[in-house]
Amino acid sequence: MRLATARGSAQAQTVISVRGVWSAQAQTVEKARHGQARRDGCRSKMNRDFKHWKEAATVILASCVRNCFLNRDSTSTQACQPPRSVPKRETNVIHSWLEMPVFDYAVLMLQRSAKSSFLPHAQVFPGGTVSSSDFSSEWIQMFQPFCKPPNFKLGTVRQTSKRAPTLAMDRRKLGSEIPGEVAFRICAIRETFEESGILLVKPNASETCLSSQGAIKLTQYGQKELIHWRPLMRKNAANFIKLCKQLDCIPNIWALMEWSNWLSPTYMEGKHFDTAFFICCLQEIPFTVQDGYETVSYNWMSPPDFIDGYNSEKFYIPSPQWYELGRLCRLPHFQDLQQFCHHRALEGCERWLPIRLLASDGYAILYPGDDLYPEDPDYTGKKEINITSSKTLEQLRLEVTKLHRVELRDPHDIMLYVNIEPQYKHLHPLTMGSCQNCHL
Repeated sequence: MRLATARGSAQAQTVISVRGVWSAQAQTVEKARHGQARRDGCRSKMNRDFKHWKEAATVILASCVRNCFLNRDSTSTQACQPPRSVPKRETNVIHSWLEMPVFDYAVLMLQRSAKSSFLPHAQVFPGGTVSSSDFSSEWIQMFQPFCKPPNFKLGTVRQTSKRAPTLAMDRRKLGSEIPGEVAFRICAIRETFEESGILLVKPNASETCLSSQGAIKLTQYGQKELIHWRPLMRKNAANFIKLCKQLDCIPNIWALMEWSNWLSPTYMEGKHFDTAFFICCLQEIPFTVQDGYETVSYNWMSPPDFIDGYNSEKFYIPSPQWYELGRLCRLPHFQDLQQFCHHRALEGCERWLPIRLLASDGYAILYPGDDLYPEDPDYTGKKEINITSSKTLEQLRLEVTKLHRVELRDPHDIMLYVNIEPQYKHLHPLTMGSCQNCHL
């Protein structure tokens, strides 16, 4: 079910914008306006314990497609293709896409610029690096009529020793009254608007309801009113506060539910991120347009169609996004997805640092719970962790009892092996393949 696609012009693709990093000119203006001391004070509110990873946030946007429509302002028709009549099957392995149930929702992925310094060409969910402005005390004043610290009516996540530290840590020790679970949501909402034009906010009105147990209907604003804000926010993330004040709205942090937390593997070159993943359900596909800088195209498609595109080498999807799309493949019906997200909203998530296992015929990516996963991985990022063996992937797999890994023999030949129970009432991905090759 391929719903909507838009590509940027060749000229737009030649422009590069590094995610979360201000230009030298913007930095100069900020220093002059606020002073170096204030800027350093704001930065101290972010977690600097793990300097190897930059804190980031992303959101999986899922939209119902039962009520399909033509968006006159969009660059493409957002309409359904004829559904496939296929049986629903409760299993861990789908042997053919013909066995996949019909999906009545789509998710948004953006293609990163070829000149991006991080994951060029990749299909990713909207998101980016956390800014000090996401922890600004100004947000407390803006949320004041409706909620207040410490949790801003988000509900209390069931704290455990394994909950992602970037979300669980007490930010007041770093000088911020804005907890990480609020700031990261603000970041994801801000970056989603910058990259796709989708604004996840609520009106600043007394009748505003803060509960979000189902799909949300977005507040409509004129595109002419919004279009000039996106480049301003690229230059200075603090302009998101100004946008909310001018539109008299607040970020809809209650619509984003905690989903997962991924650390960039140390074997990857370049930037590394500690990324909080959220999920948000929408009643209908909103007006969407890539920014032409960090993102050059967008796609609203069903989760299995994204995975099918990856398998057929139409595009590249990084392993965390591939894993999360596989999870969604277990929930083909939008109502079931909403209920699942609501029921596990306060379960939290654990931090995952993928570890590479090099074998004679390829490599595997190990996740927590696998027998070969290190008991105490290096979360400081000071050294690269690789496990090397002269054995084949199959030999290494058959020697252990607990499996939680993906095996790759080339970039588009990926297979998941997992036989452990998922934590935090979560799901394992639904996989394609043969029962003879899968230990599930």
